[in-house]
Amino acid sequence: MEIIFNHSTHLSPSGTKRGISGTKDRCSVADKLLMKHVNAIKEIVAQGQFEEAHEALADLLELGPHNMDALKLKAALFEHVGRFEDEDIVWRRIIEIDGEDEDAIQFFQRSQLEDREHYYFTDPLPGGGRRFLAYPRALIGVSFAGLIGCVMFLLLTRSGSQILANSPSGVLFAFLMLVVSPWFAIIYLYVRTIRSINITKTGLEVSTRFKTFLYPWTSISNIYLAHSPDPLRHELRLVVLANEPAIPSLNIDFGEGTSAVRARRHLLQGIRDHFHDVRYERLSTVPLQRKGILKF
Repeated sequence: MEIIFNHSTHLSPSGTKRGISGTKDRCSVADKLLMKHVNAIKEIVAQGQFEEAHEALADLLELGPHNMDALKLKAALFEHVGRFEDEDIVWRRIIEIDGEDEDAIQFFQRSQLEDREHYYFTDPLPGGGRRFLAYPRALIGVSFAGLIGCVMFLLLTRSGSQILANSPSGVLFAFLMLVVSPWFAIIYLYVRTIRSINITKTGLEVSTRFKTFLYPWTSISNIYLAHSPDPLRHELRLVVLANEPAIPSLNIDFGEGTSAVRARRHLLQGIRDHFHDVRYERLSTVPLQRKGILKF
């Protein structure tokens, strides 16, 4: 997560009117003082003290409601912990202050992209509910690596390399490493990765290529959006804990650039429609057991 912004704040000075130069001086002094506070809050964030950072930002924004750096830092904190609705509110506030802010424009462009993902990668279910199709990032990456490996093996064998020509074992080793190994990885990921997530009236259904795992709403004890305490390591996971020992815990990557889930915000809203108490916690505080975990 990027929480250091190189944008200057623009604050309207309060108090008695003075000359133009005096106004600029007062504005510059106010900007510098508020920037010092923002930098101090960033130090708090770097230590993983997000609650204290939110309190400090609230106090700072009371002094300067148009402090763009403070607002963007607040939005970044909301994004880091998965509070997407609160993040959206802050960015709307920013765009009201500056309709040409580049960071705000990029945020709303990403939101529009996610709305299009909801249209193209989801579909309604006949009995009610919605299916969210997964995007197998890892499988695509390994498949591309396998293609490159095949090309490299062909180039090595066609180039007439003396090392490979005089060593059948070298040819076999190159074949195993460049061709066979990626295909084993492709088959493994094809079997293991998520194919779809269904939200129905009765529960949550997570499907791979050959198996479907059912999580009835009545059998779910807690749902968490668990985040990393390190702001520079953007890790967000959707964790579902069941109150029945026979049902394994569910741990799904929910990060923006790493998750197989498309239209994340819409999926989360669909879960909230049936299970209202989604909690935001650190990964280390979520009571996950080592055994009986489905991790995607």
